[in-house]
Amino acid sequence: MKIRAKKCFGQNFLNNKSVILNIIKVADIENKNVIEIGPGHGALTFELLNKIKTLKAFEIDNELYNELTNKIKQENVVIKNQDFLEYDFNEEQNVVVIGNIPYNITSDILFHLIKYNHKIKKATLMVQKEVAERIIAKPSTKAYSKLTLSMNFVADCQLAFYVKANNFNPKPKVDSAIITLDFYKKLELEKNEFLNFIKLLFQFKRKTLVNNLKNIYNPEKIIKALEILGFDEKIRSESLSLEDTKNLYILLNQYE
Repeated sequence: MKIRAKKCFGQNFLNNKSVILNIIKVADIENKNVIEIGPGHGALTFELLNKIKTLKAFEIDNELYNELTNKIKQENVVIKNQDFLEYDFNEEQNVVVIGNIPYNITSDILFHLIKYNHKIKKATLMVQKEVAERIIAKPSTKAYSKLTLSMNFVADCQLAFYVKANNFNPKPKVDSAIITLDFYKKLELEKNEFLNFIKLLFQFKRKTLVNNLKNIYNPEKIIKALEILGFDEKIRSESLSLEDTKNLYILLNQYE
């Protein structure tokens, strides 16, 4: 019996082999320990089998999990009937992540990867086109956001190529894109503190940067720090590059 895509899991199955092969080409999975998010019917999984060192594939859908475990018997492959968002990467080292991820939990997945940046070598993910463009957005553009700064703080982020909606079944309402994230092992700043700082900067997008930070930092100190960096006190957070944001964070926390 054919298993239908389930809306509750945000399932859209990729069915174009040439797209799948292009994903593998940019994913750097040869002889690597690989984690796949949401293998579905295994269109990508089966192409990985003769290339990887080991594979852990996370499939939350019971029916698809049973289908995959019946078809894949390799000793170096483990299919897990588990929510990827509950997976603890602490036992991993230099793992490569790949997946056509559910669009309804994309942000959750990205921030889960951020949490374990030191355990992940690279991630290659199919995401909604709009999300990919937010991740690589430039300052002072509409797409520039908390996600942009957060992802680029922990990884070198690239948009590899676009994928049209007609390459999926069922066909989604939007086009997609493949992004690659080469994670940094060491970060210049304390990760959680800086990510919280980014969150503060973008909590109210219509407000100025000073207004977003004034409940935590002295407004005069914020204005002075902006002046040192060459910015006007009325500047909005989305006008600062990642480097500018890091420098502002350092200045504001120097004497705290």
